[in-house]
Amino acid sequence: MFNLATTRLCVEGLGRLRAAQQSGSLRLGLLRAGREFFVIETADRQADSLSTVDGTLEKLGAPLASIITPVYNAETFLPETLDSVRAQTLQDWEQILVDDGSTDRSVALIEAAASRDARFRLLRTSRNQGPSAARNLAIESARGQYIAFLDADDLWLPEKLARSVQWMAEYGFDFIYHDYRHISNDGAHVGPLITAPEKLDMRTLHTRRGHGCLSVVIDRSLNPGFRFPSEGQYIHHEDFCAWLSLIRQGHIGHRLPADLGRYRLSNSSRSANKLVGAIDTWKIYRRISELPLLQAASWWTQYAWNSFWLHRYARPR
Repeated sequence: MFNLATTRLCVEGLGRLRAAQQSGSLRLGLLRAGREFFVIETADRQADSLSTVDGTLEKLGAPLASIITPVYNAETFLPETLDSVRAQTLQDWEQILVDDGSTDRSVALIEAAASRDARFRLLRTSRNQGPSAARNLAIESARGQYIAFLDADDLWLPEKLARSVQWMAEYGFDFIYHDYRHISNDGAHVGPLITAPEKLDMRTLHTRRGHGCLSVVIDRSLNPGFRFPSEGQYIHHEDFCAWLSLIRQGHIGHRLPADLGRYRLSNSSRSANKLVGAIDTWKIYRRISELPLLQAASWWTQYAWNSFWLHRYARPR
């Protein structure tokens, strides 16, 4: 079919996670068999798949990571967000941007970016359906092994993807999150470092904060059915419910101790209404998590207390 030359990598760190690059008619990619990495070289760009050492099939043309971005009237911040993705040191990615009924220039900005770089992909919902539906549409279209989440007004630091994928591959983690900081609406001010617990299990999910959606990366090969919950009355906490579903399936999240993201604060954001968010959180504890009353009250109190101090401490100076 096509010639393969397979060489075991002996380099350390990010060299093991070098993004697929194209040079003339050659394509270099990284394939994983267990925790070992191999260089695969082929002169056939159209090859659909090949067998790895462990017998599984990997698509040569697929990116290593898929970035999921719901977009709704984000023209103010979208160019900076796209720039932070272009600046990633790991370049083997696709970013799937799902326009969810924008009425501003968001679609035009995405189309312009995609015309210059085919790694940007635009999808559109038929009407405004909310971030869960937009993210799920992107996940269904995603081709990467690793799924990462970046909202249209947030930012990543250049090492975000490389460090995350390296960390997951090295330790076999299927679900991680990293440290990050809040930034002001205009991006001029940056807050102190936000850190989550070392592990995200049932208790820490319900009592701690700091595992923002922009920091989460999931290995889809180990979580093939992952989706966000359908939009409902808990619209402010669809990410909480998504991590809850992973934990209920036996997955434990792990913290990557590295500052790799910037979460933009805005008075108009969905997370800005703290009272509504607190009420929704209580409903989730009782109706979705199905916690007993006393346990729900204890964990909700800890969660509310930690949320108060996180926002007080982490706000941009």
